[in-house]
Amino acid sequence: MKSRAAAADPAELPALKVLLRARAEGRMPHAVLLTGPDPETLERAALRLASVHLACEDPVAHPDCAVLRPTKKSRRISMEAVQDVVASLRLTAAGPSRAVIVNEPDRFQAEAANAFLKSLEEPPPGTLIVLQTANYYRVLPTVLSRCLRFHIAGEAPQENDPAWGDWLRDFDRLLAKAASSGPVRLTETFIPAYALCARFESLLEKLTEDALERFPVPPGDDDPEEAADAHEESLRRAVRARLLSAVEERLRVFGRARPDCAVQTAASVVMLEGARVRLELNYQVLAALEQFMLQMLRTFARRHLATSGPVRG
Repeated sequence: MKSRAAAADPAELPALKVLLRARAEGRMPHAVLLTGPDPETLERAALRLASVHLACEDPVAHPDCAVLRPTKKSRRISMEAVQDVVASLRLTAAGPSRAVIVNEPDRFQAEAANAFLKSLEEPPPGTLIVLQTANYYRVLPTVLSRCLRFHIAGEAPQENDPAWGDWLRDFDRLLAKAASSGPVRLTETFIPAYALCARFESLLEKLTEDALERFPVPPGDDDPEEAADAHEESLRRAVRARLLSAVEERLRVFGRARPDCAVQTAASVVMLEGARVRLELNYQVLAALEQFMLQMLRTFARRHLATSGPVRG
């Protein structure tokens, strides 16, 4: 697996080498979908392809380059934005080549995706459409069928904040207590679980603010306020995904270390995925985490009841 350092220069990515060689040989596909675990690497790769195609250093500033990305706090690619891009493709280009960069095509509104399909399937001559997303499994089949997909290897970014490390260690302790063989008081599990939920929400906001400092709003033609809201929400979702992935990994590690709790940890992973789905539907973070924690603790509590037998009066 390529390290993040190895992927610092997009031109060194194997998938891009293949694509650039195909372009040099006149075999470049007109629609390319880049997928992989690291959104930053994907965005750099998409920009590099557009840069080579347009023969310019800054493709976003080029008059023949259009960019689609999620907007507003809903973080959807809207019908209005798609109509603007489709209309621009009908105009005479300034040069021989055009490029369209679609960031996070998994965030298309259904009607917006349908409006873009014709351009995706038969763009004007000289047009390259580059789509990139870390959520390949959420891209609509109608969009997938009109692209050639290239996977960009790499490692998903990790959160290294010390406070997050403390949270994970406290989560490990909660798991150990929930799985202990003896009787467990509510104060030893449910109260710490609620505390973890509150800390998770606070950490999410802190880490999102840190990410905003490192990655300011990218340039574009969007309304500045809407662009700022969409960018902040995009970073928040990316941070949240990394945090939940770390929680899932902790559950899996615990399950491997405690084969007697394999059923409970496997069920907890499924419950965590349910929380992910609810959060994608704009469920409140605190409510989704509390529901997951309570479901997890109840699953372990049922294990105690099954192993201790019926309670006699």
